[in-house]
Amino acid sequence: MNKNLQNSKKGLLSTFLGAFFFAIILWLFVISEKNYSYVFEMPIEVRNIREGKTLGGEVSPTADVRFRATGRELLKALLLKSISDFKLVLDLERVNTNYDFYLNDYFEKYNQKVVIPNSFNIEYVEIIRPESIQISLDDYMVKMVKVKPLISVEVSPGYTIVGKFNILPELLEFKGPKEIIENLDFIETISKKFKSVKAPINAKVPVSFNFTRVIESSDSLITFQANIQSIGERILSEIPVKILNIPDNIQAFPNPSTVSLNISGGVEFIASLQPTDIDVYIDYNDFTKNEISNEPRIQVPNDVIEWRDLSPKFIELTIRRLPE
Repeated sequence: MNKNLQNSKKGLLSTFLGAFFFAIILWLFVISEKNYSYVFEMPIEVRNIREGKTLGGEVSPTADVRFRATGRELLKALLLKSISDFKLVLDLERVNTNYDFYLNDYFEKYNQKVVIPNSFNIEYVEIIRPESIQISLDDYMVKMVKVKPLISVEVSPGYTIVGKFNILPELLEFKGPKEIIENLDFIETISKKFKSVKAPINAKVPVSFNFTRVIESSDSLITFQANIQSIGERILSEIPVKILNIPDNIQAFPNPSTVSLNISGGVEFIASLQPTDIDVYIDYNDFTKNEISNEPRIQVPNDVIEWRDLSPKFIELTIRRLPE
């Protein structure tokens, strides 16, 4: 306990001393009209990329730049540069493919590309780092890319997923260098799992980006939708019986002509089902083998969990041969 207290006191003392000495330095800057040099971090802005071209790789976003001015002016720049229009401009008007900018040579030749607001009386001296910046240009390409969801849903007992997952939008627009964009066939979402779900899902899910900042996307989020319903049962009656593969010279009539089924699934989904949504059929070729009656085949929509209790279980056919 005492050791922790001692460490805490030492930390506070170090912080205090650091702030104290920094305050002294600032005070000396303010009261002094002498010239000093100081290194600032400045943003780099790339301009005048040729039409149909784009950056093929990342460009350093900043550079460390040495300036000279009075202490008062340097302090003013230190405090206000983040909200002022300080920047270094790289002009690519004459660049076709690749070019190496040696920064000190470039800004010595084009000193107007070191942008310093008029309200600051400071002098540019030199670039400290980086020494150079390599520019590579590529053809600009736009492509619509399919979203691949890495999303799973686990429902609570007594619930079910109805229908397919919905992804909005299904395609995202990507812009950037052709070398990267033309090989981009799909984009994945982050991996996400919904657990113990009891209600429909309508959630924003981030897309997983592993690209450099030279790639632009129409969106960084997709909407994921899943229809979750509680499970229920329903007896569906008056389902028509169909007969397949009837020869041209035969008429066949099912008896009875309709049946009923007990079906289970999402309550809203099974409530919307019509008798014609269920396929109950007899193949005439199977019927001729048994001659008396057949158990029909049943085909239900994908989201029906289970069907049972077919009534009646067997269907008879009335056969009439047509005159030739």
